[in-house]
Amino acid sequence: MTAAPLSSFPPGKRFLALAGLLLPLAGSADEVFLKNGDRLSGSVVSKTDGKLILETTYAGKIKIQWADVSHLSTAAPVRLILDDETGLTGILSSTADGELRIAADRDAVPKPLPISRIAAINPAKILRLKITGQANAGLDVNRGNTDQDSYHVDSESIFRWVHDRFTVGGSGDLENSSGDKTRQQAELSGKYDHFFDGKWYAYSGLNFEHDKFANLNLRATASAGSGYQIYETDRTKLSIEGGPAYVWQNFDGSANEQHAAARWGLRFDHYLFQAWKVQAFHRHSLDWSVEDTSDYLFKSQTGIRVPILDKLQATLQLNFDRDNTPAQGARKDDYEYLLTGGYAW
Repeated sequence: MTAAPLSSFPPGKRFLALAGLLLPLAGSADEVFLKNGDRLSGSVVSKTDGKLILETTYAGKIKIQWADVSHLSTAAPVRLILDDETGLTGILSSTADGELRIAADRDAVPKPLPISRIAAINPAKILRLKITGQANAGLDVNRGNTDQDSYHVDSESIFRWVHDRFTVGGSGDLENSSGDKTRQQAELSGKYDHFFDGKWYAYSGLNFEHDKFANLNLRATASAGSGYQIYETDRTKLSIEGGPAYVWQNFDGSANEQHAAARWGLRFDHYLFQAWKVQAFHRHSLDWSVEDTSDYLFKSQTGIRVPILDKLQATLQLNFDRDNTPAQGARKDDYEYLLTGGYAW
């Protein structure tokens, strides 16, 4: 049996026949091509945190590692943020050899767009800068048999762009017992990270420390290297990093000391109960002298944050430091137990 020509249909039915032919084109799906040769069809939802989300009729929403994507095409315009924070809106298509292109609409001439330049697709919010952080304080006052005052403050702010992150923080402790000062220490740090592909980043940092009762007038540490952001979601953040560092120390009663070091760092934040915003955290750093293997400094902070009201929070925290070659008369290990209240933003 042969199909009847379109001209043989009455005008009304001819229109319906044309609509039936064009309907599949209007409802054509987005396509994602993987580096292993697989091809997935569906509707591109978004691309953030190194993952592409594709809505399918056969498996619902699926997450695809962006690093595994070769190229893709979309049936409708999508919003893009590029690696230089430029925002674009257009239809994505691919050439026969997999070169990605973008056009403002179906009638526009597609222009080349390297897939490596895409930082985000359909982000929930297009933010050039996101600022997070917290400030905390603790106070312990005793009168009577014990005459002692303890004060603690700490603060941290993280400024996050699409491909850049700047972290600045500081802390201070002061303790008086029976009129005599028994604890006095302070720390100030700044760090800059530049992301290359959403995961790998290069960093540089500068850190200053003072601890009167460890006979440390000043320790300055300059560091640089590379890191890998394993997770960076609303619930979990985990990163590791390492590289060279240079440490300069001025002691009270001992000769000044300076050396090159190898540095390792880890940072972890995770909401145990995301709905309740109960967050566990751990971070540590290790600076190991390349000139004397017995000379190393390990610093860590571990704790849990519990919301009290809106953005007010309580923090239970343990700080542990080990200076394997301390100043004369100072101990190697230092423990600090903290219960503080603060504000998060």
